[in-house]
Amino acid sequence: MHCLEIISRINSETQRTPHPLRLHPRIFALRQGIRGMAVQGDYVSRLYAALYQYADQFIGRPHYAPDEGWDDLEALQQVTLGEWMEESIRSRLADCGDGS
Repeated sequence: MHCLEIISRINSETQRTPHPLRLHPRIFALRQGIRGMAVQGDYVSRLYAALYQYADQFIGRPHYAPDEGWDDLEALQQVTLGEWMEESIRSRLADCGDGS
């Protein structure tokens, strides 16, 4: 079996259904913002996960004027970094609880 056939088979088994809000203008703008960031893949994956987890809340957020509050991309980054930090703390606490 050729490599391309293997990759095609793997991809066909793991297809995800697209998020229903993916084409909403605010979500689309956030996706474009994430795509334009020069950051590592792990962070980008976390940003996309948080975006779709909280998509309905981003749509419901008020539009802030400049210097009035975080724009959508800043809010997404804050949520993502907060969850990442909490995950890291829980992981370290679990490691400490093992008696290491």
